[in-house]
Amino acid sequence: MEQQQQPLQIICLQTYLTQYHYQSYSILKQYFLERIRLSIKPLSTTSNILFNEIRAQHPTLVILPECTGTWLYLMCVPMPQYLRNFFFNYQTTKINRHILFICYTLLTHIRLFTKEIYKNYHSKLTWLGLIKRSWFSLFPDQTYNIYKKLFSELSYETNCTIVAGSNFMYEEKNFYNISYVFEPNHGSICLQSGKQYPVYDEISFIDNYQKQPLIYSIPNTNIDIGVLICADSWIPQVYEQYNKIELFNIKQRRFLFIIIALNLGEWNILWPGYDYQHDTPKDVDNKHINTYSLSNAWFHYAINRAIDILNKQNNLIGYGVICCQGILNIMNDIQAQGESMIVLKRSEIETKILYEAKTYKDEKILICEF
Repeated sequence: MEQQQQPLQIICLQTYLTQYHYQSYSILKQYFLERIRLSIKPLSTTSNILFNEIRAQHPTLVILPECTGTWLYLMCVPMPQYLRNFFFNYQTTKINRHILFICYTLLTHIRLFTKEIYKNYHSKLTWLGLIKRSWFSLFPDQTYNIYKKLFSELSYETNCTIVAGSNFMYEEKNFYNISYVFEPNHGSICLQSGKQYPVYDEISFIDNYQKQPLIYSIPNTNIDIGVLICADSWIPQVYEQYNKIELFNIKQRRFLFIIIALNLGEWNILWPGYDYQHDTPKDVDNKHINTYSLSNAWFHYAINRAIDILNKQNNLIGYGVICCQGILNIMNDIQAQGESMIVLKRSEIETKILYEAKTYKDEKILICEF
């Protein structure tokens, strides 16, 4: 019984990935391995263990931000080495090489791109949405296979449960933003979550995920997790769906909401309120619109809604919300700000919610024990 209730080490990787990391499988895998092993090294009981052999000795949860798998298509475009160096191995330039890369990809894969346009032509998409979906679905099988292989190997080699960001992919003829969780024993997929409420720049090319949310019980702990993708954390109905899950009725359990997000621009701007695709929830104070910063509004509404839902579950002996927010910097032409945080109530006897960590801009690793 003791073994089933070990504490969980939480590692939240706010990544700052660039085109350099996505140029090859080996570079990207090594990048993730180094950061995970740097995080779990203090828990190693053997002092002389080799760095490339470090594995988690206790239950460990690693979380990566939204769309970590989306840019794997960069690996799928064949090109000579001099072009690869031009597109991927540089630091600063006034030339927008992302646009040049897109042009090169379209020129070399125009037949495949035209096929995707024709495939999606009769769907209910705008012309811009049609182009975006056709672009992101150029290499769906290859990117999914790379995504699955990469995080399966990472979870198995580090002995960690990994929330592997998300990836755009087809499922039953629909195009979703989907996140997978990989378990450490065999590196297999143990949980799938999809984005139910795409934001305004996604709604034109991805579909609303319709399946009910599921949760996963982390081995050797009494902790269950549910994964929300970015904008879903702003929607009260998403949290209410978790009230219907039977595991909430089991006593002596703890629960974590995992929010994976990606910010595409400024973070400390004034919050404009909900976009026109979504009805404004009844608990939103209109005085906060255009007065709260985006980060303050996100904490006030998204994070607090999650905490409130969990606080109402009388059977839980501990709970928390973890947000891992990535910063997009692909091809060095998009800069953004972001924030990751860990908010926990570790036990039922605690009266205070612990605000564990907060980061801005820089790539940082947040670590705590739950």
